[in-house]
Amino acid sequence: MADSETTPEDLGIDPGRSAQQLFRWLLASLLMGRNVQQTIGANAYRAFIDAGYTSPGRFEEHGHADIVAVLDAAHYTRYDESMATELHDVLVGVTHDYGSVHQLITSSKHRGEAHDRLVTYKGVGETTARVFLDQVPEHLYAGDADDDAD
Repeated sequence: MADSETTPEDLGIDPGRSAQQLFRWLLASLLMGRNVQQTIGANAYRAFIDAGYTSPGRFEEHGHADIVAVLDAAHYTRYDESMATELHDVLVGVTHDYGSVHQLITSSKHRGEAHDRLVTYKGVGETTARVFLDQVPEHLYAGDADDDAD
């Protein structure tokens, strides 16, 4: 039987509640967007949170070997080297380019724009973008200012 898709609720995440929760959902989505068992991706997410990787800055502060060690401890070994690089590059890149994951979303007019922004990062493909964006509440997007003229 195939692994069912893990939801934010399964991980205690509410992407619409706060900027930190949105970051945590992107982290989890990156880990589960690969061809790995959902339980392994979820365990890796929990391992990062337990190790204090609760913001993009933590990924910037730690070296590649530290990130690989967390992945390995969570048995995320098939893609550990490439995933470590991608986690660092995506999370730090989003922060440098937009200020935060929250800003990437709230400055996007709609889901399509957020999608196009995300897939520019190496390691964020269609599956990862879908997993992440399917759980982002619509009210977080900036929308079109002309639509607000009620």
